[in-house]
Order: sequence, then C-alpha cells, then structure tokens
Amino acid sequence: MRRRPSRPPTAPGRQLQTAERLLSLRLRLTGLLLALNLIGLAGMGAVALVVDERQRNEAVTADLHRTAGTAVALLYYDSGVLRLDKLFDNAVAQGSTAVFVYEADRTDLSLVFAHPAHLAVIPPDTLLTPARQVRRTAEDASATVTDERDEIVHLLAVPFRHTDTDAVAGTVIAVADPSPGQAAHRRLALALVVGGTAFTAMTCLGGWMLARRGTQPIADALTQQERFVADAAHELRTPLTVIRAVSESALADTAAQPDALRRVIGATDRLTDSVAALLTRARLVAGLRHLERQRFRLDQLAEEVLAETVQPPHTAAADTAATVASGDPTLVRIALRNLIHNAVQHGRAGDAPADIRLSVHDGVITVRDAGAGISDDEAAGQRFRPGAAGGTGLGLAIAHWVAELHGGTLRLQPSPEGGTEAVLTLPPDPTR
Repeated sequence: MRRRPSRPPTAPGRQLQTAERLLSLRLRLTGLLLALNLIGLAGMGAVALVVDERQRNEAVTADLHRTAGTAVALLYYDSGVLRLDKLFDNAVAQGSTAVFVYEADRTDLSLVFAHPAHLAVIPPDTLLTPARQVRRTAEDASATVTDERDEIVHLLAVPFRHTDTDAVAGTVIAVADPSPGQAAHRRLALALVVGGTAFTAMTCLGGWMLARRGTQPIADALTQQERFVADAAHELRTPLTVIRAVSESALADTAAQPDALRRVIGATDRLTDSVAALLTRARLVAGLRHLERQRFRLDQLAEEVLAETVQPPHTAAADTAATVASGDPTLVRIALRNLIHNAVQHGRAGDAPADIRLSVHDGVITVRDAGAGISDDEAAGQRFRPGAAGGTGLGLAIAHWVAELHGGTLRLQPSPEGGTEAVLTLPPDPTR
C-alpha cells in the first residue's frame, strides 16, 4: 500500500485564514479589555488621590486647630506682661507644627515667640498679613502661603485676649509642615502607578488567555470549514477533470466511446467515494455523528467489509479469531472499508490485481497488501491529515479519527513479507 502523493503547496493567497482572523479578534478583545481596565484604574486612582488629598487637608486642619488652641490656652498675663514660659515646656507647642505668637501694641503687631519646627523660612510679611487680619476682625483665619522653597503650606491664625481687659491682645499662627503629608501622598501615587501597571499587565495576559479560550470553539469551527473546503477542492478536482477530458475526447472519436464510458464510470466511482468520505469526515469533526457504543463481533464485521470491498480481479484472504469489541460498528465499518479500499487502490504494482490479507486478533486488525511498500522513515513520519506533507488521503484520515474516537490507534508500517501494513488497534471489550 503506497502513500498517495502529497498535493502541491497551496498558493499563498489561498492559505487558510483562520489563524489570522482569530488573532485579530483576540487582539481586539484583549485591547478592549485593556482599555476598559486602564479607564477603570485611572478613574479609581484619581478618586483615591483626591480622597487622600482631602483627608490629608482635613488632618492638617485638625492639627492646626489643636496646636493653635493649645498655644492660646498656654498664654497668660502676669502683672500686665505676656508670659510665654508654658509654651517652651509644652510638647504640642514644641512639636512638628510651627507656632508664631504676635503681640499687639499701640500701632502694630510684633513677633514675641517663634517655633519654626522643620519648616523652611517663611517671609515675615507673609505671616503678618493674616496676623493683622485676625487682630482687626477677632476671628480665626486660615490660608495657604508659600515658603522660600515655593512650597505651599497651610496656616491658621487665631486671636488671643488679654486676661484683664478681654480685648484682642495678639495673634497665634500655627503653620503645618507639609513634608510628611506630601511624602505620603507621593508614596501613594507611586504605589498606585506600580500596582496599576502590574495589574494591567496581569489583566492583559488574562484577557489574552480568556479571549483565546473563548474563541477556540470559533477557531475549531472555522478551521473545520476551511479544511473541508480545501479537501473537497483537492479531492473533487481530479475526477472532475478526468471526466471532462475523457468526455471531450470521446466526442471527437466515436470509436473510443466505450472505453471512455468505462473511464468516466471509474472516475464517477472515485468522485462518489470522495464525496462520501468528505461528508463523513465533516460529520465526525463537527460532532453531528456521535459515538454509539455497543458490543459486536469485530471479526465478522471485518470479513463482511473485506468481501464487499475486494472484488475480482482482486483477491483477498482473511485470518480471523472470534473477537468481541465495544464501540460504534458503523464507524468501525467505515474505517475498515477505507483501509481495505486504500490497500486495493495503492497496494499493487501497476495494473496488476491487488492481493489483500486481513487478520483480526485480540482487537488488532491488520490490512496487508503486496505493493511496493513504504520505508521505515516514511512510516515514522506518517501524518493522517489530508494535504499535509506525507499525508495519506481522506480515507486513512477518517480511519485515524475513528480509531481516536474509540481510544485506539492506527499506524502504517512496512510488512516483513513485503508491501505495507495498516494496523488498527481498538481497546478490548471492558465487559469481558
């Protein structure tokens, strides 16, 4: 049994386009998921930064009120003189928040206490403006100013009163140190960027995997359809060409019409077999024909198929033992018919009749021909997909699929007696 010659390479413009189309679809789905993820992350990151900024401002405001209130409570007058000694001993007044005390005189305010903490230098006029405003209005005032490094700082100015006259005696200004809050804010922003980038990469990978898995059934369906069309075109082109050529020659030579009709009938038979094989393969791959398991006599089935397929002048002999198999007898019959038909067609020398030997023992079916055979390298490189390099045609491809459906195997190998053996192995009947 010789291999069928492999078909010529398909022209570049006629290559199967499933991979390209599915790749484009997967990329679009992954890109859409990535875009939605980026929009969501950007929105959540912006909200997180805004909320953090607001909470930081609220915390700064609360700290300013606490520090300014504590400083005012520590100020007192003794014999008409403002005393500041308690400010030097209090942890709040000497903390990270700067405290400035301005005392009022007849004309203006003068700085009598300053604890600048770790702040950069703030121009005096910058602090005097809110201090004068508070003295004039006797109400708290908050503002944002810039220091010598052009960094924005928050301050709160509150009035303090004379113990005896209850008049506004000056202003206490608390200035928050922006460095800790800004550093925390920057760390949060960096964490959001790094985390968002890592999450985006994981989402992109996960999206690609989901898109690939989700579109796999589509890929399988498109691949089946395109291969079916390609195989049909390859299998049907040759017999149709023969029928047309022989018919045209017969019209020109009436004496050759009987021989032409016989050739047309032969080509028609081949065309019929090809169509049946294509339809069977399409139904198997598409799942329209399911495996219907039942127990049957494998040896009897093989002998029936051999008698139906091998007709004179071809000869056949069978060596079988009683074998019970479990599977789909209809599909097994198709596989056996394809193996025997392939041996008859390709396992003979020239126009000589084929001599087929069939053996069935313990679930192993061997179809042996007396043709030129194949080499060990060719047998090792066999592929049961039509159109592949070293392919074996639709008949053996269907036989191989049937074997896989039953959990068995099909292999081609050189026969020790010459020719080629097709060995179909089916699992034993589990009820035995």
